[in-house]
Amino acid sequence: MIRRFLPIILSVLLLPIHAQVKNSDASDISALTTTFDPINNEVTFSGNARLSDGTTLLEADEIKYVSATDIAIATGHVSLTRGAERVLSDKITYDRREKSFSIDQVRAGKFPYFVSGESAYGDFSKLTISNAVLSVREPDPYQPTLAAKSLTYVTGKELNAEEAHLGIGNSKLISIPRFSQNINLPLVSYISVLAGYRSSLGAFAEVGMHAPIGADLKLGGTLGLYSDRGIMFGPSGYYAVMHDNHEMVGDFRSGFINDHGEKLTDLIGRAIPENRGYVQWWHTQDLTDNLRITAQLNYWRDSEILRDFKPRDFFRIQEPDNYFQAVYSKHNYIVTAFTRVQPNDFHLVQQRLPEISFDLLPVAMGGGFYEKFHVSYAALREEPLGNANPVIRSDRLDAYYAISHPITHEDWFSFTPIAGARLTHYSRATGGKSDYTRTLGEVGFDAEFRMSAVSEYRNETWKINGIRHLFKPKLSYRYVGNADKGRPYIPAIDTRTFNSYLTPIGLGDRRNVDDLGPINVLRFGLDNTWQTRDEEYGSRDLLVLNFANDVRFDREPGQRTSSDLHSFLAFMPAQWLQLDFYQRLATQEFTLQEYNTSLSIRDADVWALRFSSHFLRDQIEEYVVQYDQRINEAYDVLLKLHYDTRARRFNEQAYGLRQNLGNTWSIEYLVTVYDGPRRESDFGFNIAVEVLGF
Repeated sequence: MIRRFLPIILSVLLLPIHAQVKNSDASDISALTTTFDPINNEVTFSGNARLSDGTTLLEADEIKYVSATDIAIATGHVSLTRGAERVLSDKITYDRREKSFSIDQVRAGKFPYFVSGESAYGDFSKLTISNAVLSVREPDPYQPTLAAKSLTYVTGKELNAEEAHLGIGNSKLISIPRFSQNINLPLVSYISVLAGYRSSLGAFAEVGMHAPIGADLKLGGTLGLYSDRGIMFGPSGYYAVMHDNHEMVGDFRSGFINDHGEKLTDLIGRAIPENRGYVQWWHTQDLTDNLRITAQLNYWRDSEILRDFKPRDFFRIQEPDNYFQAVYSKHNYIVTAFTRVQPNDFHLVQQRLPEISFDLLPVAMGGGFYEKFHVSYAALREEPLGNANPVIRSDRLDAYYAISHPITHEDWFSFTPIAGARLTHYSRATGGKSDYTRTLGEVGFDAEFRMSAVSEYRNETWKINGIRHLFKPKLSYRYVGNADKGRPYIPAIDTRTFNSYLTPIGLGDRRNVDDLGPINVLRFGLDNTWQTRDEEYGSRDLLVLNFANDVRFDREPGQRTSSDLHSFLAFMPAQWLQLDFYQRLATQEFTLQEYNTSLSIRDADVWALRFSSHFLRDQIEEYVVQYDQRINEAYDVLLKLHYDTRARRFNEQAYGLRQNLGNTWSIEYLVTVYDGPRRESDFGFNIAVEVLGF
């Protein structure tokens, strides 16, 4: 009889314990077997034991639960998980009331960080680990690591460490008494090693690194050794601060050298000095929800400093820009304060000291009419290169106002007549006048037709599931009477620049306000897009074909009635194939004036081939081939050939091998050969080590 009723007796005894665990804070506990210690009021759950505490899950070989203290002691293959946070150990003591725990031999991580240590205590909002080792991604001999006597992790915010050492793998390269790291920033934001030989520099080695100084700040520098030039050094840094949901981000780099090599001359023919250097700084910040500032500084001691020592940076920005801008936006208007200065004297810069502008975005006036408005004041200055001519100054007040009335018919036609006026006042006029005011009126329209056709054509090979053709003819007209008047009295600072594309025809969109030509233009445009249904979302473009042409009823000397015909084609039948083609054709002689092409073929991440060409009549005709072939998970081969047809030479040949080391470092071995009149070395061999990302 006792054996028959023993299971019932045990169930009755255990029922209060199960009820207490389940009913407290929505907890649940389960296991393959359960034993009860009535003396200590403990329950031991063995075999795939699981304790669910709302958002927290505790798993182990065995969990001993003490109901009196509400403490669970887990042993054997223990894991404690909440959301993306996970802690592993052989023993974890979990206090359900305090939601805290203590751990022996801890392992924890949240991508991309992994940490281990002798012991830990805390909760999911803050965890302190003793004798900790922090790795980026999984521990590896090539991964950045941080060893610390004490490491505190504040969930989703930051890492703080005491008596820390930063290194690679098991090495301890840099001692940091106190360490603070924003968890949303990379552990090391910049590491690069470059070594090799270039005929203009000799044998060289460059090292750069940023190390964490505070939770939001990384500081470091770059050091370059050049056998034919000397030593270049400069501090650098990166910062990113979030405060009350307002962001402040920036970085700076610099380099200084006493150059004892062959320096040649700068852009305007002056001898380059021995003491050379550069400073680059970029900054953006949200001061309020509506006010944002950006700034950029590029000080070059001479025009060739980056071209000689930092060619990768130079080819991205060949003319340094220096400006400060504050933008305040609210509702339907924008206020901008902009300053552009010229710390360098080898590029022509239209300085703004400053320019203040107000833009009213299109606003409904009632009756179907819309208005927009722009006004600006600019103190302009332009210093001719080499001081060959006097400095040009201009204080200009410029305002533009326009009214439009869109007329639509269903969804296939729209016609928008436009009337506007632009008033520009110069308080520093030329041609014998102390000031000059120009008033211009504008009339015109924008018309657009939208048509479509659908075909159920299917092709499994190209994954085409139906084709939709979107056809959009466009017609725009603008007339401004005597737009070129007053030229003798206007300081010509904001003038036209070389551009082979069609320029905006609207009076309010013209940036060359000091150099306007006749405006009596009718622009034709035809936009074509062919699309198919996308397997994942919506649709994807297969083919884009656009045409545009201007008819000038008023012309400057040498201009023709019809502009060149501009056409653009983009062919994307599959994700692995894309063809882009731009062409400019003179319609009078039917001669090709310009074309740019690009053909890209890719096989996932196995190989990629890109062919491009650039043609500008009587100036440029060149072809570029780039090829990237993946050999295995660690190695890629690289090839780049740049051929100049007019000069009949290879301007550039590059042959290289790229190595992926531990998914953290990219090592590139590159041989380059140059030809033609240029400052760059005619031969170079580089070994570059860069961070793939921490």
